[in-house]
Amino acid sequence: MKRPPALVVVLALVLVAVLGAAAAVLLRQRTDDTANGSVPVRSLEDLTGHWAVVTSVGAPRPLAAPVELEVDGSRLLVRTGCNSGSGDASVDDSRLVLAGAGLAVTDMACDEPRNAQESWVIDMLSARPLLERSGPYLYVRWGTGEQYWLGLELSAASS
Repeated sequence: MKRPPALVVVLALVLVAVLGAAAAVLLRQRTDDTANGSVPVRSLEDLTGHWAVVTSVGAPRPLAAPVELEVDGSRLLVRTGCNSGSGDASVDDSRLVLAGAGLAVTDMACDEPRNAQESWVIDMLSARPLLERSGPYLYVRWGTGEQYWLGLELSAASS
């Protein structure tokens, strides 16, 4: 049996080393992603635009009215389905952090389902929820063990 020339063996070893290094780099980059392919939110600028809730199966209660978030610079605006609120915010370690005393919220009277929804939406935003983004989708998780979650979609006008 004829042995391969030494040059072929050396080239094969170099090729294996290069492919191994490339795989290691790709895996290292992937560790910033979560298991579902979403990535952590690093700053409030990552959320610039208008977001609407599209998945609420993980919410504390069924939605009584649409919930929307809007981010512009360091300002966060929320439409709770009842009143609206706004305030300065930032992101720290993929968590939403409201500045100062939190959100300034309007005070219109609403029916009980929308009033209750407003309460948990404001509580959610005040609880330093975990934020993850996957393309045009934003996932917000909060509560003990992050038991609650909402899925929002970036509106076409904001992308």
